[in-house]
Amino acid sequence: MAVATDYTGAFLEPAGERITDLLMAELNQPVDIKAITPQVAAVSPLTQQAMQRTATQAGLGTLGFDPTTGEVTGVGTGTGIAAYEPFTQAATQALGPSGYKAYMSPYQQEVLQATQQLLGEQRAAGRPQLAATAIQSGAYGGGRAGVAQAEYERQRDISDAALMAQLRQTGFQEAQRAATQDIANQLNVAQRQQQLESGITKQLGATGAGAQQYSQALLEAQRQGNVLGLEYPLARLGTAQNIFSPLIAGYPGAPIPNPLAQLGTDPIQSAISAFGGLYRGNQPAASGIASLFGGGR
Repeated sequence: MAVATDYTGAFLEPAGERITDLLMAELNQPVDIKAITPQVAAVSPLTQQAMQRTATQAGLGTLGFDPTTGEVTGVGTGTGIAAYEPFTQAATQALGPSGYKAYMSPYQQEVLQATQQLLGEQRAAGRPQLAATAIQSGAYGGGRAGVAQAEYERQRDISDAALMAQLRQTGFQEAQRAATQDIANQLNVAQRQQQLESGITKQLGATGAGAQQYSQALLEAQRQGNVLGLEYPLARLGTAQNIFSPLIAGYPGAPIPNPLAQLGTDPIQSAISAFGGLYRGNQPAASGIASLFGGGR
């Protein structure tokens, strides 16, 4: 350092030396770039659960997540069947001309059999009455009796067939209504399942996003604190330099050697410019200490 000589203002030289020494000591401190580099918070476990539920809904397998960042790294083999597909498949099976058969009442056949038996008994009970009528009219055993018997059987066939057809038609219509209702039910369940699952997934995703935002805020606060820790000592030295430099430069009398000039006309800015060049390369110089260390956003 310069040796104090017999000139006015020499008492300021120790202050300049002290500022210069502190500045160089501060600039020689290693800088942890990672500590002041912006970071992205890891994906929240709740968000990961929302992703997994979405994948499961689509028929995919277990998702793989990066243990550090939480991002998706792989998708496992699943069933390939989306959660709603079983319901739509069941609805599809109820369609078509034969879809109603699965909805026929299990008691339908029993009703038909019982009705046929009753009609057979009624037919048999009417035959003796027909014969008695023929005897009374003196036509028993004749052609007229035979015609009457044939007509009786024909009428019974028509009435019995009509009744059985009506029963079958009623059963068919009931089965069709049941099939149609089941189709609507299956599609409604598929839709409701999707809606309910979507609601849960959205809630998990929203909660996870909030948690990730909070983690991101913590990381940013920590980074800004690290930047402040780097800037503050240099800012104090800059304040001291700004106090003493005008006194030295503006002191009347003989030229006064400024000990701070050993680093240039402005030691703080010169040292920062030289030190900052290691990080900026060919980029234009940024203003302020915050720009040097990446503190500004």
